[in-house]
Amino acid sequence: METPKEEGSPAAPQLPQMQNDTPAPVSEEMADTPTPIAGPSTTPAAIPVPAPNRRNYNKKSKQKTEGLMAYTSAFVPGMYNIKIPAGDYLQKERNIDVARNLSVAKGKQEKIDAEEERQQQIAEGNEIPEINPLHYTLVIHPGSRNLRIGRASDFYPKEIPNCIARPSNAPNRGNDPPIPGSRAKRLAQHALEKKEAKRRKGGNANQEDIEMNGNGNGNRSEYGDDDDGEVDDEWVDPVDSNISHLREYLRHRLVQERLATDWKEGTRVKTHNAKVKPENLPEHNDPYRIDWTETDGRPFYIGTDALRLPEKAGYKVRYPILQKHLNTRDWTSSQLLLDDIATIIQESLKTELGITSLEYPKYSVVFVIPDHGDRVYVQEMTNLFLTTMGFKEIAVHQEAYCAIFCAGMSSACVVDIGAQSSSVTFVDEGLLNPDSRIKLNYGGDDITSSLVTLLQRSNFPYKELDLAKTQDWIMMDNLKNKICTLEEHLVASTPWDFYVLKTEGLTQKYVFRTYDENILAALVFFDTRLIDFKEKKGRKSFRFWGTSDDQVTDDLTSSYEESTGAMKACVTHLLPAPVPDVANGAEATIVEPERAPEAEKANVNDNKVEVTASKDTTPVPVLGRPQDSATSTPAPEMNTSTPAATLTTTEPLVTTTTTTATVTNGSPTKPSVPELSDQQIISEASKSPLDAAIAASISMAGTENKAKTAANSILLIGGSSALKGLGAFIADRLPPLLRQKGFPISDVSIVPPPRNLNPRFVSWKGASVMCNLESLSDMWIRRDEWESIGSRSLKDRYLWY
Repeated sequence: METPKEEGSPAAPQLPQMQNDTPAPVSEEMADTPTPIAGPSTTPAAIPVPAPNRRNYNKKSKQKTEGLMAYTSAFVPGMYNIKIPAGDYLQKERNIDVARNLSVAKGKQEKIDAEEERQQQIAEGNEIPEINPLHYTLVIHPGSRNLRIGRASDFYPKEIPNCIARPSNAPNRGNDPPIPGSRAKRLAQHALEKKEAKRRKGGNANQEDIEMNGNGNGNRSEYGDDDDGEVDDEWVDPVDSNISHLREYLRHRLVQERLATDWKEGTRVKTHNAKVKPENLPEHNDPYRIDWTETDGRPFYIGTDALRLPEKAGYKVRYPILQKHLNTRDWTSSQLLLDDIATIIQESLKTELGITSLEYPKYSVVFVIPDHGDRVYVQEMTNLFLTTMGFKEIAVHQEAYCAIFCAGMSSACVVDIGAQSSSVTFVDEGLLNPDSRIKLNYGGDDITSSLVTLLQRSNFPYKELDLAKTQDWIMMDNLKNKICTLEEHLVASTPWDFYVLKTEGLTQKYVFRTYDENILAALVFFDTRLIDFKEKKGRKSFRFWGTSDDQVTDDLTSSYEESTGAMKACVTHLLPAPVPDVANGAEATIVEPERAPEAEKANVNDNKVEVTASKDTTPVPVLGRPQDSATSTPAPEMNTSTPAATLTTTEPLVTTTTTTATVTNGSPTKPSVPELSDQQIISEASKSPLDAAIAASISMAGTENKAKTAANSILLIGGSSALKGLGAFIADRLPPLLRQKGFPISDVSIVPPPRNLNPRFVSWKGASVMCNLESLSDMWIRRDEWESIGSRSLKDRYLWY
């Protein structure tokens, strides 16, 4: 079809129809040839066009270097090319997002593939059993004494003793845990020996005494009494002194409640217990008989089998979790410790749930951790689950956060009392308040050891009691659960019985009496002087890397293991006295007690705050009082030599340097105040009484309304929270402490655990409830993501880390 031409437009040039019709360029060779004449059709031969010149690149082959692998089988890297800079993959935020998105996309694709395979099986007519989606989700909550583990679809978890027994002669076996009460007995025996040596030698034995604690301060220095190391004839056992304090407090409580008691019953109880004889139970009439574990040369035993090993078997039982942290006290290597933890979990999964190691990649893990703890514990356990054991993914949650899900509460003050440690945390509208967390280094085991100490002073009939033996400890722990209470009206001569199991022989039954020992033992939660924290701490055999190391820094900082506001509120008695405000032209000096001559003459243990002022200045008020108030403290009369006013405080903390605050140009500079480190604050706050810790946690709730909400919803969880009378005792002591902190709260409410649920399982059950929420899908950390970015995944997933 021809295109119509417009008028006035130039004619389009005619295009050549054939390739041969295209005029070729005329060269010099063609110019000499004659021009063809018209005639018969003779087609000329095609003239070849020369191809363009191309460069030939000769690829040089590299010379083979031989002999690099002559003396080693390892890879020998070449020289580093400094012209090529190192990459920044996984070092910047944009790269980490790429690795995370790849992991998430891989997980979604796996779910799509699984669903397609399921639909294909249905289309082929194959019958597929319906499986609860929570069947492949494990909830693991390790504790100091027991390990709670189970599927999220189960109603109750499986509870296994979190211990492992290995032969005593095994290499790198580790250290034996300290026996409760052994340190106090050793120090008392040492004091008696020094007293006897001083009596024999007429008081000249001080130069020949051998110090047991290695610091040259003798027995009293370990208890913080005196530093001279001398023991006089009036030396009193600190344990007896602390028991006297508890008994005096109980006596005042009974007088306050108008309960009449006969204090001579204590002497009668001791006389009765001294005459008790055991009764042998026949084998056919023994309800407490157990099946002892038969040794067959295995390298280890875990759980109940480890606790039922005979004494002659030659095994030592140890617990890898100490105060909800990795037990670095009884192990000599971090790898051995983590191997034992993995062994306990693997054997528990195999025996209790029937899950083998080949099925681990199918399962997800919800890991329950303490509210306040060590980041190294979280990192190492996460790496253990994902890398060593090979689980599919993991989600990490705190105990208090899980507890409110189980109790069905949005706000609560969660008090978790375990076997070796306790914690107090306030959860506000589903969000854990990080400043209200406080950890306490005592629990139900301290009540057990205190009960043993009290009963032995009341002629306990079982003279062969040894807490280093596993069965003796279990027997006394069961006896504690049976007789200990905080109900003061039960102070009376009460009969009790217990049974001593024998590996060879018949079970022995003892019947004894108690007067107030079962109540005094429970009072150690509220007066911790009877607890020997130095004995429990021991000496660490090794040390994990952590942010607490002074010479190691970490870019990922976190408040998970730092001191909180509640901890600082519990150690205010250790801080120095507040420096009074300095007026214009005044100079304030904090004089060190050891260097002040006036202080040495008066009282060396008191801190002196010396304020030097001119005669024209106004009286210096005490901090916390208004200056224009009628109750303000006026300055004493000036001395004739130096016009000065002296304020004396009795705070126990001693300043290390003399600091001067001078007013310059009307703006006074505040003197430097000695501060406690985070480790000191955490260590000292962990010794606070339980009621003081709860009051400090509630005071950090924020507003007064939130404090009232926390006081009216105190949730007691943990195995040791089942102590009889504990809730009523806390409710009675807490209001006065809250009023001292400025919260006019007259009543507090103690919330019991959900019905028919053991308080030990509250946190585990809450974690299993959380598995039904859609929000949990954003908290999973997959194995490939952990292998790519490590602990950074914890930092990005959770606010508390």
